[in-house]
Amino acid sequence: MSLKWPPVLAALGKKLPPVKGPQSLWFGLSVALVVIGVTLGILNAVRSGSILVAIGGALYTYVAYTRSANRRTIELLIPIGVTLLLFVVSLTLPHAK
Repeated sequence: MSLKWPPVLAALGKKLPPVKGPQSLWFGLSVALVVIGVTLGILNAVRSGSILVAIGGALYTYVAYTRSANRRTIELLIPIGVTLLLFVVSLTLPHAK
């Protein structure tokens, strides 16, 4: 028995265009955003740091997914969902700097 995704989610994975430019540039940019975000979080700028980590993680996931030969929708939805939740949590922090 296979799990059937709703048509919108199934079409999502097939319509994403690959990122233009060298792959190492986009992976490097996403890793740099994550490193800068973690550094800002350590240096007490928690909200800005977590926003950068969320953006870097989403970019890394998108680039890896579009460059992959085996595209499964769940490989895109779970990491993007986690980064979106991190972004929402970073915006709702009560006393973050």
